[in-house]
Amino acid sequence: MFSLKKLEESLKRSGAGKKLVDQVVSQIRKKIKPGISTSEIYRLAFQSLKSAGKPYASRYSLKRAIMKLGPDGFPFEEYLAALLREHGYIAYTNQIFRGSCLTHEIDVVAEIPSENIHAIIEAKFHSRPGRKTGSKDALYTHARFLDINNAWSQKVKSGAKPKDAKLQNWLVTNTKVTTEVKKYARCIGMTVIGWDYPSGRSLQDLIENKGLYPITVLISLNGFQKKNLLRQDIVLCKDILENKIAKRILDKNFNKIKNEVEILLNEQ
Repeated sequence: MFSLKKLEESLKRSGAGKKLVDQVVSQIRKKIKPGISTSEIYRLAFQSLKSAGKPYASRYSLKRAIMKLGPDGFPFEEYLAALLREHGYIAYTNQIFRGSCLTHEIDVVAEIPSENIHAIIEAKFHSRPGRKTGSKDALYTHARFLDINNAWSQKVKSGAKPKDAKLQNWLVTNTKVTTEVKKYARCIGMTVIGWDYPSGRSLQDLIENKGLYPITVLISLNGFQKKNLLRQDIVLCKDILENKIAKRILDKNFNKIKNEVEILLNEQ
């Protein structure tokens, strides 16, 4: 159900001031008709912010920009690993772990050895608005963790791993998570990071607190350029600035896009 309050909150998070927020809300309120879709409201708000000539539209489009990292989900895994590195983790993608029963390919592994953090992460990616990550994903993530952790514990007992080496179980998604997922995660001790959960440590917070925007937020980039950059594992806007490969891919458009990135990050 559409909520003007939620619209106002999302507009404020884009960095837009009260005057602009009130203006956009007023414009959209006049165009609201029975049955209007969330996508149409988003489009109207995006266009209004874009016309303001500031990076508000890019920030407002953040959630959908992440969904454009798909459709296969692999760029999201690379993006998540890049985020974690910026937050002090050593992060790898597509790692193979042997469990007691099966061999598993792990989306992302994050470590801070000095703090004894060794996390195996299921990166659950959705490419469509409105989707939520539910209990099936949490159950699968935990079942896989149990198999891997059992084998890990055996290595600790045998001396192949340090005695204090413990695995953590994480589920990270670009969408909201259901109440059941939150309840289950608290019960079993699994770390869950969703689009807006937990407060202060959500995916949105991890991105916005350090300005770690994906290249898909950039208005000046066309689809072809985005795909080419992602193929070269260039997923963060800030990585474009001094990257020779990015400069070659963007060619004559490099300075224009660099300028957009600098404005986006400097007005963070």
